[in-house]
Amino acid sequence: MTPASPEVSVVVVAYRARDYVLSCLEALAANAGVAYEAIVVDDGSGDGTPAAVRDRFPDAVVVAKAQNEGLSAGRNAALPHVRGRFVLMLDSDTQVRKGAIERLASFLDERPEVGLVGPRLVNPDGSVQRSCRRWPSPLIPLMRRGPYARLVPEPKAHREHMMMDFDFATERPVVAVMGAAQMWRADLPETIGRYDERISSYGGEDVDWCLRVWRAGMEVRYVPDAVIQHEWQHVVRRQGLSRHSLLALRDFYYLQVKHRRLRRDPRLSAALA
Repeated sequence: MTPASPEVSVVVVAYRARDYVLSCLEALAANAGVAYEAIVVDDGSGDGTPAAVRDRFPDAVVVAKAQNEGLSAGRNAALPHVRGRFVLMLDSDTQVRKGAIERLASFLDERPEVGLVGPRLVNPDGSVQRSCRRWPSPLIPLMRRGPYARLVPEPKAHREHMMMDFDFATERPVVAVMGAAQMWRADLPETIGRYDERISSYGGEDVDWCLRVWRAGMEVRYVPDAVIQHEWQHVVRRQGLSRHSLLALRDFYYLQVKHRRLRRDPRLSAALA
């Protein structure tokens, strides 16, 4: 039963991911460790997700959108339903591990200067996902596609952006963490605004959210002793110019321009190290 005053509002936005959503909610029920409410936003999937969630998890809040409008709009649709002190945004293909939610919430309670935290993300086989990011070079999209990518599969700029020199075992400030799992205080949108719905590709809205936390004078931190499993669904491929890759390219340069002044902000020096 959903508590009258949940500590954490867990938001899952899904598009054609019914089975993933059900597995995500099952893991949440087994491992949350805190009083929580589940808010599921179905982004016009047409695959029976709302009915399946209501049947299996009757206490969950279900927001069934008539049409697909993108991840940013889906996350915004959940905000009016939030009742917890903290919000944990989860992708549908995640499964929380025991202690993860408690650790992220306690970290935010202990560190008022921190506005957003991300856990250690692991693959189903237990291997670590590189979920933290430094500021990307404007040339990365060109380096990661076409002839250059075939000649230099992992250019230096990409390795630095993906933090391939980091052990992912140490708590630290980072420019951004993947949106598969991000926790923040419920009043954060009052400070930085809602999700930017001009960002329509998967992967841009999470970076934008983190950068806006930094712009508001708070930090983004990686907390590795909170662990969440993520069965990463790669939406954008490196090859070719699909619709998804073109949207991602447009959003990448939109964010470069939007946050251009933040690139040299001294407050990010530790996150860029």
